[in-house]
Amino acid sequence: MNRNKKFILNILSDALLIFGVSILPSLAVAVIRGEESVISVLGAAAALLAAAGLAGMKLSGRIDAQVRPRIWYMTTFFTWMLLIILTVPVFYFGIPGYSLTDAMLESAASWTTTGVGIYDTASLPWSLQLLRSTCNWLGGVGIIITILSLVPTRQFLGYGLVSTEFPGPSFLKSDNSFRKGYRKVVLVYILLTMLQFIMLLLAGMPEFTSLLTALSNTSTSGLRHIGNGVVTDLSAPLKAIITLFAFLGSVNCMLFLLVMNRRIADIRKNSEIRVYVFRLLAAAVLITGFTAAGASERGLLKAFGSVMMQVVSVMSTSGYIITDVSRWPEVCVILLLIMNFAGASSLSTGGGIKTSRTIIAFKTVSYGIYRHIHPNSVRSLTFNKKPMKSDQVMRANIFIALFTLFWLGGALLLSLDDMSVRQALTYSQAMLTNTGNTIGDLGAPVLVQDFTPFTKTVMCLLMIAGRLEIYPFIMIFLKNFWRSDSAV
Repeated sequence: MNRNKKFILNILSDALLIFGVSILPSLAVAVIRGEESVISVLGAAAALLAAAGLAGMKLSGRIDAQVRPRIWYMTTFFTWMLLIILTVPVFYFGIPGYSLTDAMLESAASWTTTGVGIYDTASLPWSLQLLRSTCNWLGGVGIIITILSLVPTRQFLGYGLVSTEFPGPSFLKSDNSFRKGYRKVVLVYILLTMLQFIMLLLAGMPEFTSLLTALSNTSTSGLRHIGNGVVTDLSAPLKAIITLFAFLGSVNCMLFLLVMNRRIADIRKNSEIRVYVFRLLAAAVLITGFTAAGASERGLLKAFGSVMMQVVSVMSTSGYIITDVSRWPEVCVILLLIMNFAGASSLSTGGGIKTSRTIIAFKTVSYGIYRHIHPNSVRSLTFNKKPMKSDQVMRANIFIALFTLFWLGGALLLSLDDMSVRQALTYSQAMLTNTGNTIGDLGAPVLVQDFTPFTKTVMCLLMIAGRLEIYPFIMIFLKNFWRSDSAV
């Protein structure tokens, strides 16, 4: 077995072992609640995954050598696809009446943190609800980052392998401390999850629902276990807690590391967080103006709070419905659509194009216009006041082009299922941004049990492409990607 195969096998083995261990809490819930039909499925899955992981680790040995970038992309894609595929039998055999495409969609939605499902999630056995939320959490944090945080010898891989799971500009990309930050990143999300769980309990939410909410909301996966994502009936304190942690999950995780390192000045200098907060406030103000014109001062403040919570849900790509938006004017729906398309921050659990790429795109347009006016001028594009290399700018702008093509292509395929133009476009965007609930139908949850197997398969592919931020997904279809390095 050559070095490349050993490298891939080693990472895959770690992923299998981590997933096998993560099933154990769900198995314990199944045993405690006497969910006999699920116990054997979860027990067999946990045992087989752990055994396969340990065998793979023994076979591949310890990997200390560096590999080519294409192997990073291959490793990331295979790891994600393997976990999604191996979760399909759990839903297929654990839920009576599920077809293979149903189980495939549930599995893809779980790992890609997409708030969509076949049936009412609350009707599933508790153990499978917990498994779904566990996959949400692992998928949101990132399985590659989780592996690197648990295996110290992998620290040398640095940004290279992680960038295939979270591609795009990061304002700490050139900071050497990032290589030592994997464990801190995972620790941050563990602490956020625990803190949210405690706060939800104190606010009156039942224990198990609090656990599911903390796992799913930190990973901006939506809240399908509560009314399939419609949480309008929750109390004001619970809504505020959910909104706060959805926002925290959607900001760049490096911000938390800066706080831990007491580098507060660097946070203030960061353009991505400034633009992200500005987008949030601007959208909330505009929508409040359209929906609450003429209200009293107290009424405006209350309306602004409700709008703000819904905007956070959409911008973070969580997708839950936290306030009644069924009577909002169409202009508000368009604003939400734009906010969702841009998405969350880079290196966050949220989806979408990401704020950093949006900033680069606007700067590219501005620079292009400037060069038309001053063709002899020499000026470089900057991000956080640091010059960007041409390939970084190109990658960011190409991603937006690819994202748009995937969105339109997905809508074209979905329209074959007799969807209207609006439905096809909004469903494609909901899957590609990993939001789940469509912006055009925010008054009701999305349940896709009546769609054809072809449509469900297209939705799965869009979810995976969106979560892997397209590059690893599209590369496997390129002939040169499979050619050996010596042949290139």
